[in-house]
Amino acid sequence: MARHLMHKGIIAIALVYSPFAYSFDCKSVKSITEAFLERHYEHKKFDDAMSQRSLDNYIKIWDPSKVYFLQADIDRFQKQYGKTLDDQIPKGKCTAIDDIFATYSKRFKERQPGIMKAVEAKHDFSVDEYLELDPKKVSWAKNNEELDERWRKRVKFQFLQKKDAVDMAKAKELIRKRFITAEKRHKELKYDKVLSYYLNAFSSSLDPHSDYYDPEQLENFRINTRLSLEGIGAVLRGEDGFTVIQSLVPGGAAAKTGKIKVDDKIVAVAQGKSAPVDVIDMDLNEVVKLIRGSLGTLVKLTILREEKGKSERLVVDVTREKIQLNDRAAKSEVFKVKANDVDDAPKGDKSKVYNIGVISLPSFYMDFQGRQNNQANYRSSTRDVLNELKKLKEKKVDAVVIDLRVNGGGSLDESVDLTGLFIKEGPVVQRQELNSKPFVHVDTDPNIYYDGPLVVMISHQSASASEIFAGAIKDYERGLIIGDKQTFGKGTVQNLSDMTEELGSIKVTTSKFYRPSGASTQIKGVESDVVLPSLFDEYEIGEKYYDYALPWDSIKPNKYVNFGKVKPFASQLAAESKKRVAVDPKYVELMAEIKEYRDKEKERTRMSLKEEKDPKKKDEKDKKEEEMMSEDKDLSLKDDIHLQETVRITADYVRLINGKKIGHKLELPELIATVTKGQSTAVIKGKEKAPAAKN
Repeated sequence: MARHLMHKGIIAIALVYSPFAYSFDCKSVKSITEAFLERHYEHKKFDDAMSQRSLDNYIKIWDPSKVYFLQADIDRFQKQYGKTLDDQIPKGKCTAIDDIFATYSKRFKERQPGIMKAVEAKHDFSVDEYLELDPKKVSWAKNNEELDERWRKRVKFQFLQKKDAVDMAKAKELIRKRFITAEKRHKELKYDKVLSYYLNAFSSSLDPHSDYYDPEQLENFRINTRLSLEGIGAVLRGEDGFTVIQSLVPGGAAAKTGKIKVDDKIVAVAQGKSAPVDVIDMDLNEVVKLIRGSLGTLVKLTILREEKGKSERLVVDVTREKIQLNDRAAKSEVFKVKANDVDDAPKGDKSKVYNIGVISLPSFYMDFQGRQNNQANYRSSTRDVLNELKKLKEKKVDAVVIDLRVNGGGSLDESVDLTGLFIKEGPVVQRQELNSKPFVHVDTDPNIYYDGPLVVMISHQSASASEIFAGAIKDYERGLIIGDKQTFGKGTVQNLSDMTEELGSIKVTTSKFYRPSGASTQIKGVESDVVLPSLFDEYEIGEKYYDYALPWDSIKPNKYVNFGKVKPFASQLAAESKKRVAVDPKYVELMAEIKEYRDKEKERTRMSLKEEKDPKKKDEKDKKEEEMMSEDKDLSLKDDIHLQETVRITADYVRLINGKKIGHKLELPELIATVTKGQSTAVIKGKEKAPAAKN
């Protein structure tokens, strides 16, 4: 997936322009390309391979869904420019850029009559047919008849989206207006914007995280940075014509709905009670403008979700708000596990209750302004975790779990400082730039603020700073890593460099992160010592799924202390967990969902164009989803089966460290979850009997 391409699939028609009418021209493209190559960590030469990548990305920018270009166009582009962009651009020539854009404009204009015919046509929503959403599974059309059929389904899909909200006459008016608006947008398109699209294609050919920001995009970037804690609290990316949820800010408006998930596609946006605006193939910046708004106002997002082997659509109301630091601060809770001690328990009762402290850390945050102003009590993730550790010590917990499952990263300094709470001084992460010795980020504090059994929970959403912390804990064998097979796998560092006021800025990958052991966190991330079954392991989440991601490698290890608290116990803990998971009813259900997802691989990217006939069934489904989404999202064992099994594993871990034997005879240890809600408590029943094994 080319994650940073800004797809412009619907905004071009024939346009006459003069490349000399604007301050940004082909010579600017040449200088910016050189600046990228001068600064980039790995790529220093514009060669044939980079030419091919850039060409593929540039074609994808204009036609990500393969609904305009014909196969003959693609064949000609590949033959003429596949290995010549590296000859043209360094000489200040933009022949390929201009030709591809002009061809696209021509095809776009040719498509309009067919599209409008589909808009005016009567669609049969009882027909069992599908729209393929993954362009990788679709070849380029050989003729106009194939394109007509693709557009018929796309227009029908748009009608289906609006069918529940407005009558068909109004839907037709809205869809017709969309294409008229798209045509108007393109008439206002300037040549410097066309060139900036190519630069975005080139930067994405270097790696997924290098970007070009023209002056307008740079201003949007700065606005987003300033308002990073305001709005709906979601990071978006453009992918194959869709606007995709890349991550959610913990405690943000989108996350609080409980309905929006990572990798959801936003296909329409509505302001309050206004009609939704279709955003498929819309410029990512334009989508952001629609979603951004004043605090306290309502935005309705139409979401397309691929899950459990099928695609479904839902509308989510989000009230824009300011995210308070407390919403994303570290929080802790104590969970009790009643487990069998088979070797030294008194006669009669061979069970013991273990207190497991869980600290949820949604990001590595810091009040930078407070630190710069030397405020005594400025907020930071390390300070907050230390406070939670003190509370847990007072409650005499037997072990501590750090939950990083939704932690997408944050401050590098904080990841180093947090690691220092659990180790003596030593290396935490190495950062290497090209042709230079690694710079080692070291914990210089000799104190260990918590020396008991430690567990770190991870998922594919744990990224960047989370991977630095988890990687150091794993290398030191200071604690057990539990969760998905691995973390996200982002082990690169980007710097933003301003060009000129007219040229904007470039964000370039300049270095890579390496663990104390010398292993990179790039691609492979940090692997779990005990892997729990997870649907996330089936989804294409992570660096390895991005086009042109930099490869994994390793460098010379640093000297660090091995605590020896993992390898002696990991295999037995994993084996016992596997036995429990095999008979836990909730995990049995999850494994069935995973199997269903795998079995329906071919269907999961197809969207049904058939209307749900039974309104009662649809209402029941919507009501059930609403009830599921409205449940309390505080720390709880009630529905979080991964947290349930993690605290069981942690109790086993404590017993092994204390020299006890473990084993449950296929009986699940009793879980007692005490959740503070005013003065009330919630207790989870335990000792669930193992069901009969099923094949």
